[in-house]
Amino acid sequence: MKIEIRRATPTDSERATEIAHKGKAHWGYPVEWMEAWRSELAITAEEIEKHPTFVASVEGEVVGVCQLREPDGRSVLEHVWVDPSVHGRGVGRALVEKARSIAQGLIVIIADPSAEPFYVKLGARRVGQVAAPMPGAPKRALPLLEMDA
Repeated sequence: MKIEIRRATPTDSERATEIAHKGKAHWGYPVEWMEAWRSELAITAEEIEKHPTFVASVEGEVVGVCQLREPDGRSVLEHVWVDPSVHGRGVGRALVEKARSIAQGLIVIIADPSAEPFYVKLGARRVGQVAAPMPGAPKRALPLLEMDA
């Protein structure tokens, strides 16, 4: 399977958002939580123009996305999403490696708990956690990871 990575354009916003929703739903979260995350999962045209954002395509179809933000001089990897139909085929790895190639210094990742093993496999280290309570899960937390660029 040949994976092509390119810089996203504002016209990729709708497909990138669709992939983010599919990717998050894949982990079996309650519908109530998915609704609460609707706006957080949106990858807008404005964000694509403002932050380095990449999409992965296979046979001309966009199947993955990631975004690199650099607030306060540090690199933060966000919106790493892969269509579940191609999980385990290197799409996520290719996206993260592309982001690493342009990042400055240490990369910070606040990961979905289900994605932590993926990032660790790519060399990330857990350095803490971030509180992320949800209805029915008041003690829910997200792994805070760091990775060298």
